[in-house]
Amino acid sequence: MTDESQEKRGEAAWKEQRDAISRRNAEAHKRAEGRRKSKASQLEAQARADAQRESQQLRDLNTRISKQQARGVR
Repeated sequence: MTDESQEKRGEAAWKEQRDAISRRNAEAHKRAEGRRKSKASQLEAQARADAQRESQQLRDLNTRISKQQARGVR
């Protein structure tokens, strides 16, 4: 037997190629899903940080207003 006789041909070769493509596509989808989840997590963390920063700014502003009112400054 030669190497040529052991190679798959016709429908068997086509199915093997199709399966290989399906495996590559499945792996690519898994990698992409991981990146999407990672990006979503980053966006959520950024939104939380922005909300916390805004809350702190409002607390600081309220503190300043309270101090001014206590001193009678209008």
